[in-house]
Amino acid sequence: MTDVRGVPVDYTNLGYEALRAAMLDIAQQTLPEWTDHSENDLGVLLIELFAYASDLTLYYQSRIAAQLFPGTSDEPVALTQLLRLLGYELAPPTPSTVELSVAVDAGQALPLSLPAGTAFLTTTPAGEQLRYETPQDVTITAADLGPTVEGNLRWFAPVPAVEGHTVSGELLGVSDGSPNQLFQLSQQPVIAGSVLVTVAEPGGDTRWQEVPTLATASPGQRCFVVQRGPDGSVTLLFGDGFNGMIPPRGATVGAAAEVTATYRVGGGPDGNVPAGTAFTTPVSALRAVLSATGGTGGEPAESLDRARARAPRLFRAQERAVTADDYVELALRTPGVGKARAVPLNWNDVLLYVAPSGRVEQPSELLRRDLLAAFESARMVSTGLRIIGPQPVDVYIDAVVRAQPYFLQSDVVAAAQQAVGALLAFDNVDFGAPVFLSRVYDAVQSLTQVTSLTVTRFSRDPAGGVDAAGVLTLEPFELARPGYPEAIRVSVEGGVVR
Repeated sequence: MTDVRGVPVDYTNLGYEALRAAMLDIAQQTLPEWTDHSENDLGVLLIELFAYASDLTLYYQSRIAAQLFPGTSDEPVALTQLLRLLGYELAPPTPSTVELSVAVDAGQALPLSLPAGTAFLTTTPAGEQLRYETPQDVTITAADLGPTVEGNLRWFAPVPAVEGHTVSGELLGVSDGSPNQLFQLSQQPVIAGSVLVTVAEPGGDTRWQEVPTLATASPGQRCFVVQRGPDGSVTLLFGDGFNGMIPPRGATVGAAAEVTATYRVGGGPDGNVPAGTAFTTPVSALRAVLSATGGTGGEPAESLDRARARAPRLFRAQERAVTADDYVELALRTPGVGKARAVPLNWNDVLLYVAPSGRVEQPSELLRRDLLAAFESARMVSTGLRIIGPQPVDVYIDAVVRAQPYFLQSDVVAAAQQAVGALLAFDNVDFGAPVFLSRVYDAVQSLTQVTSLTVTRFSRDPAGGVDAAGVLTLEPFELARPGYPEAIRVSVEGGVVR
């Protein structure tokens, strides 16, 4: 591109040095009589000032332009606001769900009621105490109990519990009657869908409900939306009188219209406790509490990179489930769902395979309930939906590794197990995805500690050998996982023994 005098102009010059050099080059072509381009020349001084000012201006213009698109935005606050314009809010940490077995004395008076919010506590190996609460009332009757076992105990199962603790009646502030009021919750991370708000209106306390958007709210609807910041903070936005009701101020001068909130805090992968974890509870009638299957569904807060990639997919399903991909997309938006696969059985019957986040296990009853609720308004009225868990496929791998000299054999074993474990990690497998022997060789032989590798078992059968085709084929409803707790059994030759 050229200017009015026909001098080429490179509009990709952005930095100070490039701008200074470009302006001096133009000056040489348009003002050939100007020959002194040393730093003590007044013209050079003016060019450097212009280059400096242009450098600053172009920097901010480029930064602003970069924040206008999810793919290029790198400012957390700007990206969060941009995603919000698309109707996308960052997902908070998802709490884990456990199904507990509880024991009572054989002579315990029944029925025994466990109200919603009953606490169960456990401690992780790192010393962190986790709290779980029942999401609904549970009543234990004599007919529900098993036979008397050792210790004169009778067991009852399941008692569903969700990780996190409840913050009750937190005072957020006082309504001043203005539109679009904002109130921030003091604790975090806030579990999705757990916020309930009470407003002290002139006629008495009223309950306000969370809605996905205020755009479709009526003027008299008592509702609010939850806005999540990139740091995990949560702000409640109320209506303006046209889209959602305004929390009214007190009826008289000086009267307070208090806004209080009850919500749950917690979530994350730490809640995925292993099978057999013991719990304690303040309910004295419960003599022992165990989780036979462990916790499932806990996952960390959504990263900005994941949100950047998933936000455009909002327009793929558009809040309706028609195709199999629609069912998968909407299922993955439900907190606690890690993997999903939809199979249409006929024109009005859909089978949805679901694995909870972080583990190849059956989805809990709570997760099934949440999924059915999510699809209630999205699926067609005539469509039947069944939700089942994956069929786990245990992959057994044995190998002989030749270690490099001067490497400890224990370190080589750990590195090989970690490399294969990453191949079979939950995030790296999917429904029906085959497992290839070649990738095992690639993963282990790329380690600096390894000279060579010979795989002696690669099979779905713990007693099998090496699959002749070098690939384990899975059905659409199957999901691979390590057959051994250590992912791979390794024997080492060479290296250093300690």
